Amino acid sequence: MRNLNIDKSITEIFETFRKRAFSMNFTLEAVYEIFEIGNEVFQRNNPEEVEKIQNRPKTEAPDLFEDEPMNFERTFKIYSQLNARETNLDVNKQLVRQIFEINSRIAWEEYRTRYLEYMMNIYREYPDDDYFNYLAAVILFEEGRYEDALSALNLALPANNSSAALTHLKGLCLMNTGEFNLARTYFYNALYLIDLTNDVSPKPKKNPSLYPNYPINFHTSSEQVRNDLRKLDRIDNLFYYGYMQILES
Repeated sequence: MRNLNIDKSITEIFETFRKRAFSMNFTLEAVYEIFEIGNEVFQRNNPEEVEKIQNRPKTEAPDLFEDEPMNFERTFKIYSQLNARETNLDVNKQLVRQIFEINSRIAWEEYRTRYLEYMMNIYREYPDDDYFNYLAAVILFEEGRYEDALSALNLALPANNSSAALTHLKGLCLMNTGEFNLARTYFYNALYLIDLTNDVSPKPKKNPSLYPNYPINFHTSSEQVRNDLRKLDRIDNLFYYGYMQILES
């Protein structure tokens, strides 16, 4: 949602809570009540988003919207975090916003954990699925496992040789494994593909019932690629004007 909509919803949640609550004291029950009101407000103010969530494809992958904020463990975790900062709190609009911000962070962290575990298992079971290999490569790159990421990318690229995202990602993996000249070639290819195709990323194809509805993608842009080319230039300068001088001396 846009910031304007978020601000409006936070105000609406707070005003509704103030009308319903017996006390404005910040308690565990208050967190639960705020979540209930938040759910009502979201459904009322965002019918298109609600419909989109309800009609999302069925999948065996973890789903971000399987998250259940209105359970004891989650409400207690949020209550404890906020109460640890300051005791004897009263509910106000800022506190309502913090509750939803903390909940969003926890929900994403928990989803990401389930997603990573799922992807690291599933892509090995479907080595001919270029979309799974692409998603796995993104994770492996983020974890610093560049050789493994390259292996996954080499399986994904043949069917996606016009993908600027995959080309840029391979360049980054090559740069991090010391293949600087080859990395530079892939970065220039990525720039060309961005101009040509506007960052075409791999699309789901073969196994829709297994694909995650909310994948962790790699996004590129001309500015990002040029920044990485500048990093390569700095590496070259460091080598030629630093290490070479040491060797010559």
